[in-house]
Formats: sequence, structure tokens, C-alpha cells
Amino acid sequence: MGKAGTPADGRKNNGHWTKAGAGRPRLKPEERKQRRSHQIRAFDDEYDIIKRFISLVRQDKAKCAQAVSILELGSEKHD
Repeated sequence: MGKAGTPADGRKNNGHWTKAGAGRPRLKPEERKQRRSHQIRAFDDEYDIIKRFISLVRQDKAKCAQAVSILELGSEKHD
């Protein structure tokens, strides 16, 4: 019987030890970039739109950048 929390303790489902291949892939030090923290305060209806846009950005960043530039040009005309 090993120390509690180690693979040798005999427990079948020991949550302390990760499964091989699980989680984010390991990166080389030169490839590592720390993500900045982003916090948005919005009303519920605004946040629903933001969530939809986030999912679109994850699918195709280039198209979303183009859409934002078109929207920004349209808002300049109304100012």
C-alpha cells in the first residue's frame, strides 16, 4: 500500500493522477504564449450576441475581422 494520492495506493479511480494524452498539449518554451485575461461586463441580451460572435471568431477569424471593419465603417457614417 502506497502513500494516499499516488498510483501505488491501490485505488482504481485516483483523480489526482492525470490520464496520458489528456488536457492541453505540451509546448516548447519558445512556442508558449500566455493568454491575457479578458473580462466583459454586459447585460444578458448583449452577452448572448457576444457569445455568438465568439463562436464565429473561433471558426473563421479572417471573415470576422472583415465583418468588424465593415461594421466600423458603417458606424462612422452615422456619427
